[in-house]
Amino acid sequence: MELELPGRASHKTDSTLAAAHRRWRNVVTCRPVMRISKGVRADVALILITVIWGCMFTLVKKSLAQVSPITLIVLRFWVATAAIVLCMPRAFLHISRSTLRRGAILSVFLLGGFIFQTLGLRTTSPARSAFITALSVLLVPVLGFLLFRHRPRAQTVAGVAIATAGLGLLTLERLELSLNRGDVLTLVCAFVFAFHILYVGRYVTEGDYRQLVALQIAGSALLSTMILPIVETPFLVWDPALGVYIFILGVLATAVAYYGQNWAQRFTTPNRTALIFSVEPFFAAIFAYLLLDQTLGTREWFGGTLVIAGIITSEYRRAGDNA
Repeated sequence: MELELPGRASHKTDSTLAAAHRRWRNVVTCRPVMRISKGVRADVALILITVIWGCMFTLVKKSLAQVSPITLIVLRFWVATAAIVLCMPRAFLHISRSTLRRGAILSVFLLGGFIFQTLGLRTTSPARSAFITALSVLLVPVLGFLLFRHRPRAQTVAGVAIATAGLGLLTLERLELSLNRGDVLTLVCAFVFAFHILYVGRYVTEGDYRQLVALQIAGSALLSTMILPIVETPFLVWDPALGVYIFILGVLATAVAYYGQNWAQRFTTPNRTALIFSVEPFFAAIFAYLLLDQTLGTREWFGGTLVIAGIITSEYRRAGDNA
């Protein structure tokens, strides 16, 4: 009979524990079988941003009863700038001259879209404004080809056509070919937003996207403050509810949303970004139905379905197709 010395027993125990630790470490650090690609994550992020913007129409509608439109834009961008400073203070450090130039260009496009849309709403209906603004989904591939020779795939062209038809059903009560002054201003807004999507896609691959986010939001805050006394006579009826609305619009719908857009466009195309954003009127209609008791008829549901069908069509790939 062999006696087991205390030292040997301790050594066996240590070896057993070490082996168990190695097995546990292998389990914890093992890589998942299926990884979610950055392109898919970018699309999910853009969809979430579109949902956020869709539900913000309700907050904007309530806010405009107490504050003038351009004043609301100014407050929104300053709150977003404060959020960026608090969460990403280093984004404003060591900014190169080229990044500063790109951020300035993006801030002009971003604020320009808001300003022209707001001015257009004074003399056109919200439904026509929503449809004309959403035409950026059609303008992005066209302008991308004219400016950068980005030839869209046949599936993208088909998807854009289907989505545009769906937007018409979703937002327009009747087809009117005449354009008033508000419609023209809103059409300029659609062009400006299309330029913003295209140039975000171009610039985020050439520099730090966080600095671009900080510059375009802070730049929009400064520019809107300078433009405010020129385009409107401000009015503001303050109460705690309005403060909450402006905080949500500034932090969630501006700082978080545009941070997400700039991050996502590093991994997806401007055409796909515009197509995903085209769902915004559908989400807006759904949230208006849920929160404001507005009706959502068969035509609106069918239009929203066509928009989603357009996105799915654009995502169809044949063997050998690229993005």
